[in-house]
Amino acid sequence: MRVERLARSGLLSLIGSVASALSALVIAVIIGNALGAYGTGLFFQAVGFFTIASQVLRLGTNSSLVRTISEHQAFERRGETWRVVVIAVIPVAVLGIIAGALVWVCSEPLANWLASPGESAQLRPFLELMAPFISVGALLAVLQIASRMVNGISAYTLVHTIIYPAVRLIAVGVVVYAAGTAFTAFGAWLAVIPLWVLVSVGLLVSPLRQDWRQRAQAVEPLGEASGRFWRFSATRAVGGSLEILLEWTDVLIVAAIASPGEAGIYAVVTRTVRAGQVVDRAMRLAVSPRISRHLAKGELAETRELHTTVTRAMILVSWPYYLTLAIMGPSVLLVFGAEFEGGAVPLLILSLTMLVTSSAGMLQSIILQGGRSSWQVLNKSIVLTTSVALNLALVPIVGIIGAAITWAVVGLTDTGIAAWQVHRRMGVWLRPRPLLPAMLIASGVFGVGMGIVRLTLGTSLGALVVGLAVVGLAYAGALWMLRRRLGIVALWREFPLLGRFA
Repeated sequence: MRVERLARSGLLSLIGSVASALSALVIAVIIGNALGAYGTGLFFQAVGFFTIASQVLRLGTNSSLVRTISEHQAFERRGETWRVVVIAVIPVAVLGIIAGALVWVCSEPLANWLASPGESAQLRPFLELMAPFISVGALLAVLQIASRMVNGISAYTLVHTIIYPAVRLIAVGVVVYAAGTAFTAFGAWLAVIPLWVLVSVGLLVSPLRQDWRQRAQAVEPLGEASGRFWRFSATRAVGGSLEILLEWTDVLIVAAIASPGEAGIYAVVTRTVRAGQVVDRAMRLAVSPRISRHLAKGELAETRELHTTVTRAMILVSWPYYLTLAIMGPSVLLVFGAEFEGGAVPLLILSLTMLVTSSAGMLQSIILQGGRSSWQVLNKSIVLTTSVALNLALVPIVGIIGAAITWAVVGLTDTGIAAWQVHRRMGVWLRPRPLLPAMLIASGVFGVGMGIVRLTLGTSLGALVVGLAVVGLAYAGALWMLRRRLGIVALWREFPLLGRFA
């Protein structure tokens, strides 16, 4: 992949991921201001459980689809992609229906287990409401990845990461201000899913039909293709399940041990920090197929160079966000409502942690696309066990600060293990020297700049807006002046209007 094509796909993925994350944040802002910490806690408790259930039921097909279809494209194999999608979809749909039925039948004991004392009656209707949607949510996750590989990054970005979150935002916003309850807001959040399954199928029909017509050219027998697909998916299913559990179990534990109100504050803090991971997700979508092709051909030097280039871009884009959260945390949380200012200390802890983990690059993608999914299972098992144990020990004592400390320990442990595996065992190390200028410019402009804003203007919403405008302009200017030194000329050329000045 030429640098220009990498820059274009990376920028498209970043735009889509930013749009998706922004929509999710605006939903949190709407929920927080309309329903307060308690209603926000109920909403995100339900969203967390649904997300765990539906994403676990993907059965690891996301990485398998990327890996398998990338191989087909790399070696120009025809007539096999359509059946890979069918191989992925059928078991996911069947198991999803079974899981949804179980959630419906077991809604009462599940509510008793997940809710804090006296709150189970509030949670049970949410579980009953989500039950029919679980299989649809799992199916949509599979179809979206298939669309990314078959329809290309442009169509995927527009339809699935820009329009889909925007439609969900509109639905939730209208319902919240019309009905004003967490239950109806969650219903609106769910209602968009079946609609987007139909949209995804519509996108896939034409290219998969064309591939089906070339089925006689298939090289690998169906049985062997299915077996190889699910052998890879098996370990990835466990690893993916552990990942999504890591993302949401802390919110569920806070809700079960403390209260929905505390869970609401912590959920807003974690969703705000995770919005910064759009850069990592964008790079995964744009670069994972290329990494898979490099590793499949044994091209370690090319993989190292790509890894370094992508990590440098991740630092330049993500560090300003995390530095802003760390320095202007109280201002950021005011956007969600006055009740959420109590999350300032956890927000600081999480933001500083993300500065470190975001500097390590695309470790998880390299492990997965290199066929080492069993490593990820081991890694995530270790850190999930650590997360649950520390949360159970610390949350009863220090509340959401304990959950934030747990996040930091888990994040640094996970990154450290993965970095050792990728760098030492796979030979795909980062070149540290090209990363230092990116770190220095981000911390020098945004770290110092936002620090001055806080010292002089305080932590009001006005100070945040002024700081972002002034410091953001200064940062953009610094990036332009140092674009050659930072190796971002190709990326700069992809920006509308500004590209002519690259």
